[in-house]
Amino acid sequence: DFVNLENKLVVEVDGDYHQTTEQQKMDRERTENIEFQGLHVIRFTNDEVLGDVHSVLNRIREFIKLKLL
Repeated sequence: DFVNLENKLVVEVDGDYHQTTEQQKMDRERTENIEFQGLHVIRFTNDEVLGDVHSVLNRIREFIKLKLL
C-alpha cells in the first residue's frame, strides 16, 4: 500500500479478506515478487493500524534503523 524506495520498504495494510486461504496465497506471491525486486515487505492488519498505530510506526522505524546499521 505504501513504498519507501530510499529504504527499500513496502508497507502493506491488510483488511479482513486477507485471512482467506486464496488471498493469503496471492499475498505470498505478491510478497515474493516484491522481495525479488530487492524490497522488504512489512504487513499490518487494519486493526493494528487503527488500534495501535504507535506499535506500527515503531516497527517501521526499527526496520529503517536496522537498515542504516
